[in-house]
Amino acid sequence: MKRFSSFTMVKQTADSLLRVVRDRLPEIARDMDDIESIELLERVEQVDGSLTLVNSWHARHKIPAMLQRRLGAATVSWIDRAQWFSSQRRCCWTIEPSLLEGYIVCAGSTTFETAMTGRGTRVAFEGTFDLKPGFLGGASAALEPLISGFVESVVSTIIPRNLARAIAGANQILIAEARVQASSTN
Repeated sequence: MKRFSSFTMVKQTADSLLRVVRDRLPEIARDMDDIESIELLERVEQVDGSLTLVNSWHARHKIPAMLQRRLGAATVSWIDRAQWFSSQRRCCWTIEPSLLEGYIVCAGSTTFETAMTGRGTRVAFEGTFDLKPGFLGGASAALEPLISGFVESVVSTIIPRNLARAIAGANQILIAEARVQASSTN
């Protein structure tokens, strides 16, 4: 199992940044280089005040034809299931990739903490990624530890990078909204 973590800081309030990331992720995806689209599949407000969101992510990268059968997918995509606890400024999530279905377990949490003496937010991101044995099967199974280590390393870099890009995108939306609001009051 590979653990990963990262953090990003921006000059926005924690509540406004959380709201934009939570509610406008498909819009943010338009400016993310390696993401083709994010589609909101489900939004359910829970009795306890939390919010469950299910998003389908589609990467721009395609899986090479020779690997498609072995990996069980032609494109790189995944479902993220997120439970948002706005009062705690926290989100717990899982990722279910379309490739190697049943062999990958990925989960974590994201927190939005007030920083910069109240003028900014520190977004902390941590999670785990595990590629279960048996994903290659047959004669190729001897290569699994090598491939597993490589895949875990790549994924533990890509997931935090996408979070940082989403936070940067949310920051840009808030900056643009502040400019529009400032120009309409003048």
